[in-house]
Amino acid sequence: MAQRGEKNTPDILYQITNGLRHLHNLRIVHRDLKPQNILVSTTADGNPRMLVSDFGLCKKLEGEQSSFRATTAHAAGTSGWRAPELLLDDDARHDNPAGLHREPSSHMSDNGSGPLVSTDLLPTRRATRAIDIFSLGLVFFYVLTRGSHPYDCGDRYMREVNIRKDQYNLAQLDSLGDDSFEAKDLITAMLQHDPKKRPTAAEVMAHPFFWYRERRLEFLCDVSDYFEKEKRDPPSPALVVLEKYAPEVTHGDFLRPLGKDFLDSLGKQRKYTGSRMLDLLRALRNKKYHYEDMSESLKKQVGRLPDGYLSYWTSRFPNLLICCWEVVREVGWDGTDRFRKYYTPLPPHMSSQTI
Repeated sequence: MAQRGEKNTPDILYQITNGLRHLHNLRIVHRDLKPQNILVSTTADGNPRMLVSDFGLCKKLEGEQSSFRATTAHAAGTSGWRAPELLLDDDARHDNPAGLHREPSSHMSDNGSGPLVSTDLLPTRRATRAIDIFSLGLVFFYVLTRGSHPYDCGDRYMREVNIRKDQYNLAQLDSLGDDSFEAKDLITAMLQHDPKKRPTAAEVMAHPFFWYRERRLEFLCDVSDYFEKEKRDPPSPALVVLEKYAPEVTHGDFLRPLGKDFLDSLGKQRKYTGSRMLDLLRALRNKKYHYEDMSESLKKQVGRLPDGYLSYWTSRFPNLLICCWEVVREVGWDGTDRFRKYYTPLPPHMSSQTI
């Protein structure tokens, strides 16, 4: 599957997630999501079509039920592709088959010392749709890295030990270039050890990782436009939230990595403070709107709209898009008319982009 999906990887992953969302909407938990259970066919126009298969371990949630107890002798699923809550539940049955109450103990530490599982959580351990999201995160990593596993950490036979210990490595995603930060952010959320912190399938589909370049640039310009209306002296609560992210995005001065030619093109009539997120977004938006006013030599440096221009910024500020996406959600603007579309899954044909 990894080889078949190279042509248009995000579209492949979007199709798989959409299939899982359909199952979850039907109140079905797959419980054995892995690359081998994703079938690949071809549409009439030659594009890959992804199908989730093998429903032998599926669990139907009844009525208002949103979770279930694992009652089999071993946790459902395939070794190395199971969520930690299933493994912990499996450990509990082996460690305490009679279901005897024991005093609470701590989760295994990062260095591997201490108990394997927190026994105070185990008697009421529940499995939800989130177990599929964890497995889906592993599938995402497998496809994006052409066959690797984030919990191998040098030894594939240690996968489930590392899953229990919450130890994984996403460094291989750096090969995605401009898309690596978005991919890491999404997969990190899907691999959260706490199932309650994982996104739903619909939330996965709405993530900026799946946005085409023009949409990403449009979003950043919309964020800039919206914040320009905010009161600055004293700063509004929303502006305070935006600037909270400034140190990790600007690294003290966003002007420094832009280059002399670009800085000269900003003009003298506007002043930009390098440590401010608001000014970074304003510079991005203003030069985008006045792209045609740039010299031909500067256009070559910056790149063409939208792909080249967006890359000019995201290669220098890789966390800019995700931080702005988090800011809008944090200040409660994700439900407004301007931003609602950015937090809603795109139709499949509109999410397509190439990595």
